[in-house]
Amino acid sequence: MLYRELIRKVQEYSGFSDAESQDAMHLLVEILAVQLPEHLRQQLASELPTELEDVVLHAETEEEQSSEDILEYNMELLGIDKRHAVKQIKTAWAALEDSLSEDEIEDIKAELPADTTALLA
Repeated sequence: MLYRELIRKVQEYSGFSDAESQDAMHLLVEILAVQLPEHLRQQLASELPTELEDVVLHAETEEEQSSEDILEYNMELLGIDKRHAVKQIKTAWAALEDSLSEDEIEDIKAELPADTTALLA
């Protein structure tokens, strides 16, 4: 799926603006990137459009970050509340699920911490 198609899916599911839909997808991809083992990060990056591939490959993975840490950082950066930030992640995840195979989605979910999996549900 092309980047613009993915962003349009987020807009369709959420009603967000184009810019906010892009923020949502980048937030989700960053959360996934810092929590997946290297082989799955590489696999995810290869499946994503170039604009998101760079986010995955350049995510700061040296220090462990929880989904809550990243969520709070983005809430502060974007000036949004937690409910809105969670909606961003859930709608971006729904769009990503549409673009990846079921096996890829299951592989990703199997490697994520329970709090992140719960956030996506």
